[in-house]
Amino acid sequence: MKRLLIAVLCLWFGLAHAENAGEYHLGPGDVIKITVYDHADLANELQLTKDGDITFPLIGTLSLKGLSTADAEKLIAGKLASGGFIVSPQVNVIMSQYRSQRLSVLGEVNRPGRYSLDSATDLIDVLSQAGGIAVTGGDKIVVIRGEVRTEYNLTALVNQKDAAKRIVKVSNGDIVFIPRQQVYVQGEVNRPGVFRLENNMTVLQAIAAAGGFSPRASHRFIYVHRQQDDGTVSEVRVTYTDKVKEGDVVYIEESWF
Repeated sequence: MKRLLIAVLCLWFGLAHAENAGEYHLGPGDVIKITVYDHADLANELQLTKDGDITFPLIGTLSLKGLSTADAEKLIAGKLASGGFIVSPQVNVIMSQYRSQRLSVLGEVNRPGRYSLDSATDLIDVLSQAGGIAVTGGDKIVVIRGEVRTEYNLTALVNQKDAAKRIVKVSNGDIVFIPRQQVYVQGEVNRPGVFRLENNMTVLQAIAAAGGFSPRASHRFIYVHRQQDDGTVSEVRVTYTDKVKEGDVVYIEESWF
């Protein structure tokens, strides 16, 4: 019976390690659960101090900052053994709360804010935690890491056939920004208004989003009012297949004949 119990515990330890596998390193504010096999009195749930330390029974203060959970297990077990407290201690450390590594999600998401990172967090995970992209956002995702700004396309990521290429790792301190991406359709359409800028959206698709041409619409000329890099707005004549850009105002004139 005792051998069976040990085998079950070893399996449980292995599953816990698999769950926490990754590159996450402990830091200030993280909360961990520590158990020592056959020593229930040593079970603790502890939060790392601002210096990344914990105080554990028998051994006192330990610095776990920058360690993985596996490294923390080895350190605690080594201290218990070298101090003569327990012979061959079996220590298990699992994450309870991830608090030391965070990033910010800003812009057109449903729940902007600061989010904790765990070992499995990637860009799509973060957007999911933030409630997904709002209707005022588009497919563009901007990740700012220090002075480096990288843009991604959500549709391209999700449609990526290679699963490994769908994973974009995010790091502590990153800023994930979803810019507003809308197009305006005005004039002789059935539902003039503001619409989400879809990936590779054409002028005709923008008109369709606005309910299509009204009976009085002119099909001859279509113009887009587009802001230029210098801030000025110019009127550009377009065709049905031209792509619309963020902030474009598609204007459909009334037919006089």
